[in-house]
Amino acid sequence: MEKNRIACLINYRDRPTELALLLQSLRTQTHQDFDIFILDDFSGTPINNYYFLMYMFQRIQLEGNKVFFRRNEGFNLGVSRARQTIADWAIEEGYELLIRVDDDIILQRDYISRLLDVIDMGYDMAGGITTPFGPSIARDPKYLKGIINRVILDNEGNFIMNGDDCGYTYTRREILPAHHFRSCALYKAKIHEKVKYYPTKLTRHGFREEEIFSFKILMNGFKIGVDTSAVNYHLMTPSGGERFPEQAEMIKFNQQILEEFTKENKEALNKIFTQENMPNELELKK
Repeated sequence: MEKNRIACLINYRDRPTELALLLQSLRTQTHQDFDIFILDDFSGTPINNYYFLMYMFQRIQLEGNKVFFRRNEGFNLGVSRARQTIADWAIEEGYELLIRVDDDIILQRDYISRLLDVIDMGYDMAGGITTPFGPSIARDPKYLKGIINRVILDNEGNFIMNGDDCGYTYTRREILPAHHFRSCALYKAKIHEKVKYYPTKLTRHGFREEEIFSFKILMNGFKIGVDTSAVNYHLMTPSGGERFPEQAEMIKFNQQILEEFTKENKEALNKIFTQENMPNELELKK
């Protein structure tokens, strides 16, 4: 394996149509120096039952990208534990760069290339912009530079602002420091020497796992950057439906865990979430 080859990590569960769209977007990436790891986290229908997915795996391998596949049997690991499992697997195989991608997103064709530019600038983790993609989602063309994945807490660790990129379309490229990523991120495997996805107090649902993982990364001295022109599209009507019948309760609980985490670590986080790297005022551009 080449030193700088990327391991693309896909945690999958019951979204065959979305996985096919994701794989196709990976096939068309301008940067092709990556291999694919897929962990099927106890899907109701095993992934190898889908002929069209098996065909795509074959095509991808013929085109020069390895595809590694495992299925977790017996029970659902949940998002955080599954993410750590697949990251450990890729690290054991010798990969030093990892890109985690959700199983219900589509990458623009220069997505990986643009995130590599962020890493080359000295960041340890690079994220892009995650745009909702669905029949009822209106896309806002405004450019809100000041809030892109940035956080402000009060002295007690409560959120004053939890900036997000969701729903915005960016018309120019900037690489900015960030406090967390959304959905997908390219990062150095050495981060896992200090920071893990699991164990965690979070439920098996993925809500807020990106932020807690990001905050731990920052608290351990690593840097996160975001490229405002690196876009992926989040499919808002997944064919697999909701994965947990108790989803609403899980989301509420995970939000409480996030708020407890910021309060418990308020001093360390407030040293990071200072105003000095924020714009003097929120910059609004059309």
